Amino acid sequence: MAAISRSLDLEAPLVPPPDGVQSNFDNPANGNATMNGVVSTSLAFTIIALAVHAFGKTRNQLHIEDYLIIPALAAFITCHIFIYRITATTGYFVHGWDIQVKDQSWHLFNIYITTTTYNVVMILLKAAILFQWARIFTPSKRGIFFWLCYSVAAANAIFYLVTILTDLLYCSPVQYHWDKTIAGGHCGNDDLLSPLSAAINVALDIIILILPQRVIWRLHMSLRKKIGVAFVFVAGILCIISASVRLSFAIQLLTAGDYAYDASFEIICGSLEMTFAFLTFALPSVPKAVAVLTQHTKNSMDLVALSSWRKTWSGMFSSFTGKSRSQGINTQQYTYADERSLLPVAKASSSNSVSSKQKQQVTSIPMQGLSQESQDHAILRTTRFNMSESFVSDGSVNFRSVVPSQHPWQQQPFPTRPEGHE
Repeated sequence: MAAISRSLDLEAPLVPPPDGVQSNFDNPANGNATMNGVVSTSLAFTIIALAVHAFGKTRNQLHIEDYLIIPALAAFITCHIFIYRITATTGYFVHGWDIQVKDQSWHLFNIYITTTTYNVVMILLKAAILFQWARIFTPSKRGIFFWLCYSVAAANAIFYLVTILTDLLYCSPVQYHWDKTIAGGHCGNDDLLSPLSAAINVALDIIILILPQRVIWRLHMSLRKKIGVAFVFVAGILCIISASVRLSFAIQLLTAGDYAYDASFEIICGSLEMTFAFLTFALPSVPKAVAVLTQHTKNSMDLVALSSWRKTWSGMFSSFTGKSRSQGINTQQYTYADERSLLPVAKASSSNSVSSKQKQQVTSIPMQGLSQESQDHAILRTTRFNMSESFVSDGSVNFRSVVPSQHPWQQQPFPTRPEGHE
């Protein structure tokens, strides 16, 4: 690639500027804002999709693909960290004549790490997608489709491992990948490596998308499930489109005269491809997660409605009883009074009653117009007793021995001796 400079003049531009164009090393025109927007959106969609997938999995058993997606996400985030580093160093969509040779090492190092982490993501993520489909469409037996999924996952892993090892070994020393000033360093002919890798990647994406079609369309599914499957395929198709566009830019880089500028298109397509692949993995869990969330929301709304209903009726009842008290109709509590002292001695509920043998008349006294202190010492209830007594006129009967003393503590007189006895 002619745009990768091996010049020892660290202050020179990577490529000569066109006629009439002056190099601008301090503040060159760039597309950092566009790149940051696309990359940030990719990160946000990926994290949200996996969060929805995890929410739908909280009550289910975890499977092998759920464990594979964790390191895949870690590699995805690492990849985008180094994508952001390019923004902070050389920048995106910056022409080579606006970048000095001394800054080329940072640019190539960030691209090298970005490419390696991209390959790691594709090993884990595509395997997770295939394992997920093998489990969904062959839950009870290991048929042809099951072994096809595992075979494609194995081929995918082998391909990307070979790509990583090739990237690692074709330059000696390894640092010569990004530091072209190392004396005696050299690299093999890697011009075909990037487009060949991109072409095989597109082929694998197409195979993964076509693989379950026969099984899916033979299933009897409702319209809602068919729409869900269609959304999964839309994400898979977008993944293939992104990979195909990246392939076209990889081919253009073979003859590119401005590598620093043209490589930005390949990086942005790679970011979108990984995002759509994560969506392809996460979307099958969306209906279950939405159902769980809907049920939780419904239960919460029912609790809120019930609480509001209780508060409303409680307030109405309190208002009613308070209004009754303010009007002086006290039907809930009475103050019993000692008829001998006319002082309140206790409060009790109106459900208390005296013996049925005693005929009583109850009179409720209104409390309206009385102060609180007067209410506390007022007679709120009176009881009238009707009693009758009958006497037997018999001189031989000692009245005191028949009728007990009114006061139990009064001392009883000693019995008198009858006359005529000693």
